[in-house]
Amino acid sequence: MIKYRKLTPEEKLYVNRMQNIAFSNHSATEESIREKIAKGEYDSENTYGAVDENGRVIAGMEVIPYVMWFDGHKTDMYGIGGVVSAPESKRQGNVRKIFEKAFDDIYQKGAVFSHLYPFSHDYYRKFGYEAVGGANKYTLNLEAARKLKSNGSAHEFIKGGDAKDKLTEVYENYASRHNIMLSRSSERWNEVLDIALFGPERLFYWKDENDNIKSWVKFKKDGDVMNIIDIAWTDCGGMLGILQFMGMFDGAAEKLRFRASPEFIPELYWNDLYDIEISADWLGMNRIVDAKRALELIKKPEREGKFTVKVSDKFALWNNNIYSVEYGGGECKVKTVDGNTETADLETSELSLMLMILGVYDFKYISRREDVRVNNNFKTLEKIFRKKNLLITDFF
Repeated sequence: MIKYRKLTPEEKLYVNRMQNIAFSNHSATEESIREKIAKGEYDSENTYGAVDENGRVIAGMEVIPYVMWFDGHKTDMYGIGGVVSAPESKRQGNVRKIFEKAFDDIYQKGAVFSHLYPFSHDYYRKFGYEAVGGANKYTLNLEAARKLKSNGSAHEFIKGGDAKDKLTEVYENYASRHNIMLSRSSERWNEVLDIALFGPERLFYWKDENDNIKSWVKFKKDGDVMNIIDIAWTDCGGMLGILQFMGMFDGAAEKLRFRASPEFIPELYWNDLYDIEISADWLGMNRIVDAKRALELIKKPEREGKFTVKVSDKFALWNNNIYSVEYGGGECKVKTVDGNTETADLETSELSLMLMILGVYDFKYISRREDVRVNNNFKTLEKIFRKKNLLITDFF
């Protein structure tokens, strides 16, 4: 009988082996992993798997806790990564069973969302994930950036510098304005700010005329392109200031490239539109783990209102309810109601519910999907499920 559960460090080793083959990642060796196991440094707390009757691990995945920004709130989100099966055990339903076990656990722990980067969008729709669209990735003429308006000054961050706390503050301010951005852990910040003195990456921050840090950028030079790895700003002045600083590298490179926030509109600042190249940078897939909690947290209008939503979730069955949402004056109450006595204003699958709640597209467009039905109260629903800024710059 196959068991679906969290794995031990020894069992995780075999998941790691399968991942190395599947993803062509051969950086780890059995010797190095066993050394970590012996020292207690090979944590399997976030690894789930399928173990057959002979004790052999035949499938596994990582289920990693994160904190995600959603409508100005920090919410619990679990990232899914490294989903893998032994070749001889594929298409036997093992990954589905692992997902079922993991989802039961993370729902009980208070997860509101889950996110992943798929190899196939259709495959993960079976588990209730839907694509959250893409961000624009811009390639711009670097010399033009030098002409942007800026009254401040740029300063290089050296590893161990005393600006760390302020850089974190700027990032969290920036992240809070974008749904699905992560609120970074201290471990993640150690990685971001680990800048080797002679390494290829550099990090600079920008101060305004009042000596306040308003933005920062981490980048490296690739040929004739300055690639921005990480960037954050508190306001438009900070955005223009740090990009104007990047223009100072016009003698070393010709282009500037980065995955941009929807707040950045280059055609307002680059005079020659032929200098703007745009490509889609897909942001992965998300799903709502706890529909009731997501409906409680979604930003509402100040004026009082009420609507009802019937959710049909084929995988996270606890979401299958009709929810009554009442709000006003900064307060919100969400409760389940009897489906025999009330017809919901909105009927939706879990896939489209995610698109509405995160604000991936305007409601009037999502409402035309075949898995959505609007029975009443369209104007209220349109005010609730507005299009919003989305971005994520961390990967797992």
